[in-house]
Amino acid sequence: MAENSSDDPLSGTLPLAVAYFLVNLGAWLWYTLWGKYLILDLGFRGEELGALTMLYNLSYALMTFPSGRISDKIDPRKILSIGVATSSAGVLLLAFSTNIPLIGLASILIGLGEGAFFTSATVYAVRRGGLSRAGMVYGFIFSAGLLGEVSGSLVSGYLKELFGSRILFFASMIVSLSALPLIMLLKAEPRLMSRGKRSASLIGILKEHAKFKLLAIGLIFHSISFNAIFPFISVYAGWLGLSDSGIGLVNFLWLFFMFLTTMFWSVLADRLESRLILLGHLSLSFFSWITYAHSWNFTSIMAAAAFMGIVSSMDMPARRKIVAEIDKGYGIGSLIGSLDLLTMLASIPAPLIGGLIYQSMGLKQLFWTASIINLLGIPFLLRMGKLNLDRSYA
Repeated sequence: MAENSSDDPLSGTLPLAVAYFLVNLGAWLWYTLWGKYLILDLGFRGEELGALTMLYNLSYALMTFPSGRISDKIDPRKILSIGVATSSAGVLLLAFSTNIPLIGLASILIGLGEGAFFTSATVYAVRRGGLSRAGMVYGFIFSAGLLGEVSGSLVSGYLKELFGSRILFFASMIVSLSALPLIMLLKAEPRLMSRGKRSASLIGILKEHAKFKLLAIGLIFHSISFNAIFPFISVYAGWLGLSDSGIGLVNFLWLFFMFLTTMFWSVLADRLESRLILLGHLSLSFFSWITYAHSWNFTSIMAAAAFMGIVSSMDMPARRKIVAEIDKGYGIGSLIGSLDLLTMLASIPAPLIGGLIYQSMGLKQLFWTASIINLLGIPFLLRMGKLNLDRSYA
């Protein structure tokens, strides 16, 4: 990838940042209360919540690699637009679904759409920034998305208490579709769509690229553990007796602190070795998840949510910057799609396993088990060694 020659790489990504904000705002209008909605409102079991989340993860994963490869070759606006339309159709279906088959189909549509949108948006942002500013530009886009998640989490509980659950899905669809005109404002710059020089097959990348393989294995352990507990974050808040609006506030604080600190870690990833930031993220995730699982009232769970937000913000800018640093001509889109595919596929059973642990052992045991699995990824990131920070890459 050539270093981006633009003096202001953020200006060209502003429409994408706003679109990213709208898509995440729409998604978190309903997803904030997803676990609580299925288990406490509709009466589903923990393993059913896990299975539905697993369907979403599978469909999302299956879209990442093809979306990444295509983003290396064609106008990203097409992939972004198709992604928004597909996920919006899935959310509309959720508004009329109260049984497993229909909710499962909606989960698949949402996963396919979001997999296409977020992968293509990530590729565009990383390419726009070039190696020296990939962390900053991606952090800018990611922060806009976090602001959408923060806003959706804050509003969701109040909307549901005033108008019921169905309004969340309708509002989500309308907000997400409003991103389409902004996507059309993006420009497809030929130099950002260059092909990788090497074979972009997943097997070929894994065979030839030792550092990518170690990165993928390390993040697989982290992804498995996070996906096991994520559907149960709202369940734990509900278990403590918080109302829908209270659960929304917990999610709001978690995401708000992610938003506040993401740009700090993004700029730091451009100036320091991004692998060290990712190692810090995995290490501190253990303590943040355990702290959350041992909160006992509204004040303590809010403090734990803030801690989780700070730790969570270390992840994505660092891992995207690492991909830029180890590109080696495979194509940024192919590597991002490959990494997301591997981590998502490996973690697909995690929500179901998390549901089974929840049913048989309880919430605290689920958080402890996931936190220990997360630590297994650290040795693989250590084995990567110091990354090559050469400022030119093809």
